[in-house]
Amino acid sequence: MTSTLGFAILAVLARGERTGYDIAQAMRRPMAYFWTARHSQIHTELQKLLAEGLVTYETQAGPGPQDKKIYRLTGEGTAALREWVTEPPRERPERDELVLKTYTAWLAEPEALRRLFADQLARHETRLAEYEREEELFGGPPPVGDPRFGNYATLRCGLGYERHRADWCRWMLAQLSASL
Repeated sequence: MTSTLGFAILAVLARGERTGYDIAQAMRRPMAYFWTARHSQIHTELQKLLAEGLVTYETQAGPGPQDKKIYRLTGEGTAALREWVTEPPRERPERDELVLKTYTAWLAEPEALRRLFADQLARHETRLAEYEREEELFGGPPPVGDPRFGNYATLRCGLGYERHRADWCRWMLAQLSASL
């Protein structure tokens, strides 16, 4: 059974052949907005995908003493990805450390809590500004059949998330200011 990380790697390879390093780079931008993985996780998962027959590779001379492996989807990998993409997502537990801290906020010094939320607000506003700049580069959504449509759609989700978190941080700051 392929893991979600495995499907993330298949999604990257569906856009073209890549080395393990190139897959890791693609997982940094734009995928890091919604899914992350370390290089060691990617390497381990690639071995599983190879064993399942979902990817294959060819070797080419590398810059160092070892050949580099260029991975690509197999027909089975494409079929598995097509089937997976419309399945409901697996349930996952919510794990939000800031919300957990907020749940226990009554124990904190109000000024320290205010600084925490001011810092979080600044982070979300910075990320929101970055996402807004990226959205401008698109000039509108690409056609649904274009691979860039997925980039745009996930960017839109990120925009909504960052706006929501910034609004919530502002609300928390207003509540904290009212109690000082």
